[in-house]
Amino acid sequence: MNQITLTEEEGKQWNSILSDDMLEAVSHRFKLLAEPMRLRILRTLCDQERTVMEVVGLVNASQANVSKHLTLMHENGMVSRRKEGMKCYYKIVDESIIYTCYLTSKSLVANLQNRLNSAQKPGTQLPMQNV
Repeated sequence: MNQITLTEEEGKQWNSILSDDMLEAVSHRFKLLAEPMRLRILRTLCDQERTVMEVVGLVNASQANVSKHLTLMHENGMVSRRKEGMKCYYKIVDESIIYTCYLTSKSLVANLQNRLNSAQKPGTQLPMQNV
């Protein structure tokens, strides 16, 4: 897998670099990641390639449901697949997905910790967060 890196300068300039078409593509990627079942499937593929049936067992979902999500992720370049006899193996090919999920999780934990710390201070209210 290729490692995606971002310099501080690139992070500051992202708004001027991305065209409207690119923003649409980014939005589409986030929509693909907005489905909890797809995130559970991706979590099973983080450490190794797996068969559809292995994924089914790990996410506790039907084979049809898992196959539908894997096909969609394959069509959008998130995972690759290979056939070996009657089995179909999937693996993550875009490491930025793992990185995105990790950063988002880390940010959520930090945000919750900050809100908890604020709530524990006498005389302060817990900040409301729009979801």
